Amino acid sequence: MLSRTLTILGTCLLSACSLNQVLYAAQQPINCALPHTDTRINECTIIKRASEFGSCISASDVSEHTCVVMDSDLEYCDANQHINISAIFDSSNKSLNCKGGSIDHGWSPNSSNAITPTLRSRQMPFVRFYDDRSLSDISVRNCTMRGTFHAGIQMTRFFGGQLGGNGELDADEALPVGHKNIVFEDIKMEGTEVGFYLGNFSEDITINRVHIDGTRRIAIYSEAGSHKVRITNSTISNNKTREAVAIDSTYNSEISNTRFLNNREGGINVYQNCGELKGSVCPVVRPTPPNGNRITNNVFINNGVTGVQIASRQGRNHALGWCASLNGLPGKFSDTSINNVVEDNTIHCNEGTGLVLMDGPNSVRNNTIVAKDHCVPLEISTGGFGDSKSEVLNGLVVENNNVTSARPPRLRNINDNVIYKP
Repeated sequence: MLSRTLTILGTCLLSACSLNQVLYAAQQPINCALPHTDTRINECTIIKRASEFGSCISASDVSEHTCVVMDSDLEYCDANQHINISAIFDSSNKSLNCKGGSIDHGWSPNSSNAITPTLRSRQMPFVRFYDDRSLSDISVRNCTMRGTFHAGIQMTRFFGGQLGGNGELDADEALPVGHKNIVFEDIKMEGTEVGFYLGNFSEDITINRVHIDGTRRIAIYSEAGSHKVRITNSTISNNKTREAVAIDSTYNSEISNTRFLNNREGGINVYQNCGELKGSVCPVVRPTPPNGNRITNNVFINNGVTGVQIASRQGRNHALGWCASLNGLPGKFSDTSINNVVEDNTIHCNEGTGLVLMDGPNSVRNNTIVAKDHCVPLEISTGGFGDSKSEVLNGLVVENNNVTSARPPRLRNINDNVIYKP
């Protein structure tokens, strides 16, 4: 099972496969037509309950990696504690406060020498939510999190049996309920595969004053149907093999007052994924395009491919696998990302493209773009569609942006229904 996990992880580092495949690589296939029971707690070598630790938890209470089931609120005894735990939330209305101490799994250059590294075959997130139920009113605060070969904070939500096994909602069916009213605040995270994984239909998620550094894939991934996600006053740096923040079919959300520094494959991608690979995970056909999001007052410095991309999968060719909008057939996928606002951001780049826009209507105003060397400041295009679908840009408004660049913007397939005022 471990060899299968490492094989999938290695493949996924080189491709854009589903993050669910990474997070659940070691598990057996799930029958998506049947109710799903979360049994991952059985993979823990040591299991304790938060209520066992009395008023607070200290390093002396935990000799090696321990899964702590959050049956009560839990605090660290003081800021000097470095503890190898995974906090497992299986019920609502609970909190974890590290009070400045760390959750340390031992695989970071900055890990405490007192930590015995968690076995590679026993990797778990720092914080995990049970995925077979919807949890609410949970907070995690004042924590440094270091060194796991898994997600840092995992809030996956499976709907086995609830979506008919094919991932589709009935025409008159309400959106399912994911985890909601969750707060992550004053957290520093380093050395993970994925930083935060927000599962399907998450609602009212606050990520505030968070610094995520050196994730191997995505720092924050927000899944289909999620809304009212707020990423504020944070820093995301040195992300390695995919964009730092993925807004996948997430709507009515906000990214503001956040710095994106040296993320090699881009800062923020806004897109509607066409579907997961059937057989690998329980699919959720994306019923909610990433519309109505606000990206404002952020700073992007040297983020490789792009600072921000809107409709980043426009016209992508899907030659194999399952893509709901193409009925399993090869073809080009129509991304949909409309009524988003990109305003008052500052973008500095010396390679790639500062800002990419491939759908409309969207509002892009009052941004400052400084493009040096080989960086193209701005691209407006129809992606993989070329001039065959110029109408996808209808209603796009790009105006009052301050652009300083040695290279001209890349403007392709713009029609009369696009407002572009340099």
